[in-house]
Amino acid sequence: MKDISQQDLEKNIPLVSKKDPQREVKAGNVEFGKEKIVVIAGPCTIESRTQIMETARAVKEAGAVMLRGGAFKPLTFPYGDPLAQPDSDSGQSSVDRMKVLTKKEQVESAERRLSYLAEAGAKYGLPVVAEIMYASVVEMMEKYVDMFQVGYRHMFNMDLIDALSKTKKPLLLKRHYGESLRSFLGVAEHYEARNKHNFALVERGVSVPHTHNPESRAIIDIQAIPALKEFAPSVPVIVDPSHSTFKRLYVSSVARAAIAAGADGLLIDIHSKPEEAWVDPLQALNFEALTKLMKEIEGIAKVLGRSM
Repeated sequence: MKDISQQDLEKNIPLVSKKDPQREVKAGNVEFGKEKIVVIAGPCTIESRTQIMETARAVKEAGAVMLRGGAFKPLTFPYGDPLAQPDSDSGQSSVDRMKVLTKKEQVESAERRLSYLAEAGAKYGLPVVAEIMYASVVEMMEKYVDMFQVGYRHMFNMDLIDALSKTKKPLLLKRHYGESLRSFLGVAEHYEARNKHNFALVERGVSVPHTHNPESRAIIDIQAIPALKEFAPSVPVIVDPSHSTFKRLYVSSVARAAIAAGADGLLIDIHSKPEEAWVDPLQALNFEALTKLMKEIEGIAKVLGRSM
């Protein structure tokens, strides 16, 4: 059964489905789920200190309130790991793109990039969020991030659920494209049952038989926004229009639709030169496009009685 039933509400997800006026999801000075819409923007991969500093400035100037940046990258294939690349402004040449990094190498590279992210966030007054891949790095990442992102591949990673339930930092929980809302809320209930309440749910698209672009990763489930608000009424809902559409041309349209449907925020990939991005160059917006989108979202928010 994939539909959420009354029995589910009473027996399987009684905690997350309960309206909780005391729930607080706050990253730094940014609070989720209130009247203001939260826009998080940044590169899919932190390529260098210069890049993330430049990006943080653009995020701030555009009016977004949080900075994202990828350090650990759970890629579909084992080769071309961006963590194997030297910083793009280091003057070093590229390494072997076929190299498979050890976990130790990944952690060392990720921590260096996370330090750049934290520095950029501090300089421009932006709380920062990054994806976690290993339960063993929670303590290390806590030093750099204001919020942890749990990627769709790790939705049911019980090691991460256990480790992240112990941190005071808030979480962004992404829904896997093949999972129902029932399963997604089951994951949220795992955190609730471990007394972890400060998290937001991220809709990043579902897998369907495509009719418009067979190479698209997924299609945003707009109906999931009101559905999540129905079945988990106190949990903020964020939409990722970048990783779902996998196409730059669609990102802003889907982002606008998400806000109109009642989403509490957006998670958007941006890059100074999107076509040259190390990871996911097809979906990132440039800085000018982010600024334009922020103005459009502000107009939609006003109609709904919300603000940026």
